[in-house]
Parts: sequence; structure tokens; C-alpha cells
Amino acid sequence: MTVQQETPGRATTSLTRRGRLQFDRHGIAASDLTAKLTFAGKDDTADEFDPTPKEEETQATSLDKPERIVRIGRTSYLKGGPIGAVLPAGKTWYKQSLGWTSGVTAMQGDFINPVEPSTLKAMPARSKWSGNTYKGSMTVTELQRVSAWTRATLWWKLASGVKVNWTLTVTPAGLPRTMSTRLSSAKAGLGPVTLETSYSGWGAKVSVKAPPASQTTTKLDSDKALIRLPPGPKR
Repeated sequence: MTVQQETPGRATTSLTRRGRLQFDRHGIAASDLTAKLTFAGKDDTADEFDPTPKEEETQATSLDKPERIVRIGRTSYLKGGPIGAVLPAGKTWYKQSLGWTSGVTAMQGDFINPVEPSTLKAMPARSKWSGNTYKGSMTVTELQRVSAWTRATLWWKLASGVKVNWTLTVTPAGLPRTMSTRLSSAKAGLGPVTLETSYSGWGAKVSVKAPPASQTTTKLDSDKALIRLPPGPKR
């Protein structure tokens, strides 16, 4: 999945997210997603050749570091990104028993998931259909009502009137193949945000595992953690 956010007067921000989803008879049972932010005008290769001693890594300097989240049931494990920069020494994963599907990178607008059965069921009713393509829209409030994935991704408060517009293509079996979405909210300082997502590997065997307990912690460095994730939703 690729996300691009353009805010007038500011640099363009791009987000690339890839991962795997594990299903059970109820829907999405586990996920393993890795995301990376890229800021326009920033030369990532320059750091490799700069002999100047680097400052201590902080949440601010880690915004463009890869962020990986493994979520099993309602428990999540986060590695890298701004949260990973403030873990205690010797620990590489932050554990939340009521956790989220994504971390700080979710703020780029990536909170709709058509492969979730309840979301996929709700989208056609709010779409115009032609062949294997659905075009429609839904407000964030409506999404949160029907989608456990959205509730478990949208960890910050977003204006309820923000509308998500989508173009979804499906396979002959009715499974998501690609989705383009666009959302914006001047009041919330969001966007416009465009997302291009593709889905593949349907039917493949997927097994998502939790990281070793010895590498996880539920603590963050209280002196450095300016950004924290609140407890996740109970449902």
C-alpha cells in the first residue's frame, strides 16, 4: 500500500506500508504491517556518508524510520518509528494488551480496510457499482460504527464529518483487488490524502507470531516519550 499526503504550503509526505493478514472464521485474527514515511526533499542517503557524529535518536528524528506492528487478537507489538526510539535499553518491541493495528504512521489516513468482512459488507451499500468496480464514500463516524479495524487504527481524535471517498475493484470472487481512497479535512488539518492499495495472495497460508517475550516491554522512557499511544479499544 502506498499513501501520499499533500498539504498546501508544506512538503509532500509519502507513506509505504506492506504486510500480511491472518484470518479466522470471524475475520482478521492477526496482522503484521511495516510502514515507512518519506518526506519530500529529504536525502536519506546523505546520512550514510556524513562523518559527523549523530545526535541521540529521538522521537522527532525517528519519524522516517520503519515502523512495524504485529497485532494478534487485541494485543499489539510495535518496533521502530517514534515509539521504538524511546524503549528501555535491551528491548526492541513495545507491547500493548489493548493495542492498535498501526502506530504513529496511521495518522497519514490509513484506517479503512476493505478486506475486513464487516467493512466489505458495508461498502457496496454506499457505492455506485459498474462491473467489478465500486465508487462510494462514508464518513469517519460511519466507518467506526461498522469497522472494528477502523476503531483499532484511529487512535487519535479526527473530526467526525471527515468523509472517505473510495474506488474499490474486486476479483470475480468478490474479494478486494485494489482500492484508491481520498480524504481531507481543513478543520482537522488533514490532507488532502490519497491512498493506493493492492491486495494479493488470497488463500495463502499466513501465520503471524508474537516476538520473543524477552524482547518486549510495556514501558517507555518517561523523560523522552513525548508521543504515546493511548490504550486501544475494547471492541
